[in-house]
Amino acid sequence: MRLAFLDLPDDRVDLIPKARQTANVEVVLVAHADTDALALRIAEMLQIPSSMEPLDLLPLKPDLIAMPSLDAPSAAMLLKAGFSPSIFVALEELDERMERPVQPDATGDPTPIREWEAHFDVATGTRLSQLRDALALTDDRQRLFREVLSLAVEQAGAESGSIMLVDAEAGELRIAFADGLSGEIVRTMRQPLGEGVAGKVALSGEPIVLHERIDDPRFRDGRERSRISAAMCAPLKLDGRVIGVLNVSSSLPTKRFTEADLGRLVTVGAQISSILDRVVERTKRDLQATEFRSRQAMEDAFATAPPDRASRFRAVARSLATPLDAGSVTLYLADPGCPRFTVVSSQATSGPAGTVAVAAAGFVGAVLRDGQPLFLGDRLGRGATPNVLAAPIGGRVRYGVLVAENVVVDADDAEPFLRLLVRLAELLGRLVESHRAEDAIARQSAVFGKLADLAPRFMMARDVEFLASEALGALRLLQPRAYVAARLTGPDGTTTERSGFDGAEAERASAGERESMLAATVFSEGTERVSHGGGDGEPAHAVMPVRLGERVVGTLAMVLPEGVAMERFGSPLDGVDVEALRKVALYVSLAWERTQEDRTESRPAEDPVTGLLGSAGLEARVQDEVKRAERYHDRFLLTLCTVVAFDQLEAAHGADWAQSLLRQFAEALSHNVREVDAVARLGGGRFAVLSPETDKDSGALLRRLDHLVPRLDCVRALRNPDEVRLEGRQFTYPDEVPTSGELLELLRRERLY
Repeated sequence: MRLAFLDLPDDRVDLIPKARQTANVEVVLVAHADTDALALRIAEMLQIPSSMEPLDLLPLKPDLIAMPSLDAPSAAMLLKAGFSPSIFVALEELDERMERPVQPDATGDPTPIREWEAHFDVATGTRLSQLRDALALTDDRQRLFREVLSLAVEQAGAESGSIMLVDAEAGELRIAFADGLSGEIVRTMRQPLGEGVAGKVALSGEPIVLHERIDDPRFRDGRERSRISAAMCAPLKLDGRVIGVLNVSSSLPTKRFTEADLGRLVTVGAQISSILDRVVERTKRDLQATEFRSRQAMEDAFATAPPDRASRFRAVARSLATPLDAGSVTLYLADPGCPRFTVVSSQATSGPAGTVAVAAAGFVGAVLRDGQPLFLGDRLGRGATPNVLAAPIGGRVRYGVLVAENVVVDADDAEPFLRLLVRLAELLGRLVESHRAEDAIARQSAVFGKLADLAPRFMMARDVEFLASEALGALRLLQPRAYVAARLTGPDGTTTERSGFDGAEAERASAGERESMLAATVFSEGTERVSHGGGDGEPAHAVMPVRLGERVVGTLAMVLPEGVAMERFGSPLDGVDVEALRKVALYVSLAWERTQEDRTESRPAEDPVTGLLGSAGLEARVQDEVKRAERYHDRFLLTLCTVVAFDQLEAAHGADWAQSLLRQFAEALSHNVREVDAVARLGGGRFAVLSPETDKDSGALLRRLDHLVPRLDCVRALRNPDEVRLEGRQFTYPDEVPTSGELLELLRRERLY
């Protein structure tokens, strides 16, 4: 029966040793609110796990939970977690149960211990009793195995031996402890059930004596010890099931084991099977509890960490370090086709993740390449502390490597811990995959939303140079870390080139050279060129042709320098980037064709009412000014103003009055700007002023116009001059309006807001 204590008061710590001495009772946890309490110190002395959190019982699955009162807060918490109230018991009731005398065996047969002590001499019996009492209070697996094996080897008159335990899930035996074998052999050797000497004994449950020449890896290590001349193998049974085997051997040429020796070995196995099983099950439950906390910590980190991946994975690494009792946990994240890792450590608190090249001979690279976990024990020769365990993240698709450093675990006990790490790494892979999918959907939605906003602006372009500038602005918006370039060939055969990059000059030169070479290939072959950043060191890039029918009239390119390639923990340019670039190339090709159609259109450049520029004339001036501003890196100012509710004013006061208002306002507007400024009427009561080489004037022009409107003759003649109002806004290029398409959109917009 598995028993747990919750909220155990200091004055009832006597229940702990009493429970330990009661038959068929195993104390699995002692929970107390005060870490310095006497109850916890006694629990530690008796090597019983202690905790402050009642929910730590979840993975331990106790049969009985004792607490001072069934109305305690811990009870309510456990009920919400799904525990049945039928397993709750008050401390007083538990005390009464443990005081009841144990009924003697109805058969009258002596206990196995008494049988052993009667069979052997007093000294041997005394030692077994002492050993049994000592081992009943320890959870130290290696000490337990060492003492048990020492006793078995001594009683059999052998020289060495090993204990192997059944892994029912894998259907094989694993060495738990061995005398004379290297730690690597103990950790890695497997014996399928039914195969070999130990496998047959574990499957049949019958002991074996061997006197022939033995050539079995269980009895040899890498140093090629002398041949085993005699050996015995006995099953370790509990409640009729085999939980392992006990092996002893001798290399003395004259050594022979008798049936009596085998009988004593079987008896030793019977005496220690229950103790072995208790400690093994205890270790399993400890690992299950560690796995439960680690899984919960990872899932919480993914659910609550900031959206940027560096912070998210750093939170995951920190959340794993505590339950694994590791000095540090490091995630080496890599795309399967990428030659570099992104490294995130639990010891870092903030900042970007670092990068390190994948070394073919390094253990991290080997784990990623082979897909097999790795244990590096006692690297510095100072005991267990420098141990490193590594496992690949993910299953069929490997996203990187999970590394736990400074893990305090003996090499002989490393196997179950390593399997735990493998399961956690597989879960991490599934979490990475699911969140990558979520991130990809969110990013795709954001990128395609930007494309929807960009599409109308391309159609406003009136010539190839203007269109190339607009295409460059779109590419920089979609991929701000990349070197981006747009090349378009006009009807006269002249190619307009635009490029942009915010990084170092050396990276710009290298990326520009590669883009030029790729663009020439795309122009000549007419096919797109895409690389997601492969293991051959080729920079990530995407170059798309701009087509007019079957003819290639331009290229659009994104090239990512190597320094920014892994900021996404994956492919530097993914499918979303490539599809977005294809769409921009389509928009540019449609707009390029439109520019040729517009060349043949006859559009009035002058407004017939006011004599100012019309909308078509101002748009042409805007495009010319954009080219000049890009060439000389100058700014210019665009002022837009509107007579509020002009249509209602015209309906109320007549068409003649409305035309007088337009002409008088146009004259006043022209007298209040410079000769180099372009003044236009955009339709209705909408006017615009284009001021080259001008920064924002803080609304000075708009204030002057607002002061002049009430002084116009047609306005002063009204009964209520205040009904004629003006509203306006100013925009600077390229500070406030970064692309030419947005400028044209402002000119064509009916409202300013």
